[in-house]
Amino acid sequence: MKRNILLLTLIISLCSGILYAQEFDSIRLNEILKTLNLDKTKIKEELCTEKKMPNAEDSYIAVIPVVIMQDEENYMFTVRNYIVITDHKGTVKNQYFDPAELTSDAVMLRSMSIDTGLYNISNNIRAFGVKTDFVGSSRPNPYASGTISLYYPEGKSLKKVLDQYELDSTHGEWDTRCNGEFKDDHSYIMIDRSKTNNFTDLKIKTISVKTINKEVKGECDNTETSKTFYRTLKFKNGKYR
Repeated sequence: MKRNILLLTLIISLCSGILYAQEFDSIRLNEILKTLNLDKTKIKEELCTEKKMPNAEDSYIAVIPVVIMQDEENYMFTVRNYIVITDHKGTVKNQYFDPAELTSDAVMLRSMSIDTGLYNISNNIRAFGVKTDFVGSSRPNPYASGTISLYYPEGKSLKKVLDQYELDSTHGEWDTRCNGEFKDDHSYIMIDRSKTNNFTDLKIKTISVKTINKEVKGECDNTETSKTFYRTLKFKNGKYR
């Protein structure tokens, strides 16, 4: 039961609507904005994030969400991401304006982060991930989701090979006291040995946990069942599917 209380407390706290700024070197950020000809008022600075590339000298990955629609009265906005690779001064080496639109409304875009895991997807190609986290605003129907997109440098741009794949999902329905049902899915990307079109297949391991809470004699009891399953994403027509 303790696990579910912590989970629900986390989701409820995330629903507060507060966004926290990510760590980002101000000098690099200003240089990037100058190169991209962007005004700070036109970006979601609190969602900007960067991370040093472990496999490339003097290289930093940065994500700059550009606002394309904003409704301040209803706390809604839509962004598209500039994803760039720079040196320590902020000089842009690679830039890519992602066509995917990310909307924050009743399901709030909470945060973005960069994943520099060992995504060695082809010969001399190591991808990196951009993760986005969303959280719902309903207390009786808690909801949270985490997705990942994968990119790798190609020329002076980037190549997107995986688009907003859901890694984490939490949803449920309860009476806000005890009784209810919850489902948590958490997935992990593993590099497979097999290849498709010269790109390594991605094996996805998902652990799915279902929890049923019931009030019994004044106590909140839970029953938890878990299952694990796998699927494989193959590289076809330029992307993993």
